[in-house]
Amino acid sequence: MRAALCERLGIEVPIIQAPMGGAVGPSVAAAVSNAGGLGTLALSGVDIESLRRQIRETRALKSRPFAVNLILDFPQEERLNACLQEGVSIISFFWRDPSALVARAKAAGATVLHTVSTAKEARHAVQCGVDIVVAQGWEAGGHVRGMVATMPLIPAVVDAVEPSPVVAAGGIADGRGLAAALALGASGAWIGTRFLASNEVAIHPHYRERLLRATEDDTAALH
Repeated sequence: MRAALCERLGIEVPIIQAPMGGAVGPSVAAAVSNAGGLGTLALSGVDIESLRRQIRETRALKSRPFAVNLILDFPQEERLNACLQEGVSIISFFWRDPSALVARAKAAGATVLHTVSTAKEARHAVQCGVDIVVAQGWEAGGHVRGMVATMPLIPAVVDAVEPSPVVAAGGIADGRGLAAALALGASGAWIGTRFLASNEVAIHPHYRERLLRATEDDTAALH
């Protein structure tokens, strides 16, 4: 399956592994990238030495592109500079206005993604120079900004920023969810929780077992 997103990122399938904090590391990101998707390292809170080590370990394990995610609720100038020095070519931002860092990343030749929760935020991101918009619905796990469900959010964001590629995030866990997102105009899917079932992820076996046994009514909304 090829899409504009694949051409832009140099991947084979339009699937991006969501950054999931301490649960993911080089082995997960490399496995996803080597399978044809885009693996992502979550490096928002690590020290610079650890950041460089994880990037280098991932590069040693993979033969395809991978991304680094930085949450803008923390100062990220130093980490971004280190990522660019290490040759990371895909940077994704989350939370707050990315404009101060987008120009720096793009000047170094990186492709920039930014996660948004509304069409208004999406338009602003593109105006700032963001290359790919991640539209995150409230079904997403981990850090969630939005109050709009994924499926109605996708076409709203697509219409707002076309022709910029839009990636759908939140509640997508299989091929049917990806197909639905593509039908609504997205160029791919940003998938997190589903990857927690992977052997490479550092979670407790009981947690993995509960995820695999979960049904559609085993989720809870926290406000």
